[in-house]
Amino acid sequence: MRNRHGVTILALAVFSGACDQVVAPEPDSAEVATLAVTSAMAPSHITATGDFTQTGITDIEVRSAGPNTIIQQTSTGVLTGTLSGDFEDDLKVVIHPNGRFTTHFTITCVCTVNGRQGVVEMVAQDTGELTSPTVASFAGRAVITGATGELSGLRGNLAINGSVDVPSGLSTYSYTGRIQFRP
Repeated sequence: MRNRHGVTILALAVFSGACDQVVAPEPDSAEVATLAVTSAMAPSHITATGDFTQTGITDIEVRSAGPNTIIQQTSTGVLTGTLSGDFEDDLKVVIHPNGRFTTHFTITCVCTVNGRQGVVEMVAQDTGELTSPTVASFAGRAVITGATGELSGLRGNLAINGSVDVPSGLSTYSYTGRIQFRP
């Protein structure tokens, strides 16, 4: 019986101790507001889709390097969709004798995203090939590396694919991916 009595005393001690626990008070309105701001500042992902359309070439240089053709080009254009605004891109295209090419470029956009404005910087690369005498197709990736103004903290990765009108040298390509605002 002694063991049973010890268990009963132990059980009473545990349950009675629970009644004396300190309960945290309800948060006041300032704490709730701080929590709401902190939650709002947490990175939130946004699905981004749209199009880049080059509208003009402002500078171009074409040269040969062995059997390859290298094009250095600066273009202007319009960006539509989740990111929207005017952009300028500086690109380097290396075209191989078999018609395949690689492109590395930077894009600077005076953009609007969800009503916020700023300047967005991206680096991109793609690979492609000549699909007819007048059209080349490509696919690649663009990475948002920085932004200023109300878009400060914007980052993201975008898949890109499109085509180049060979006679004009201008391209149109779509983008899709995820962006986020980091605090």
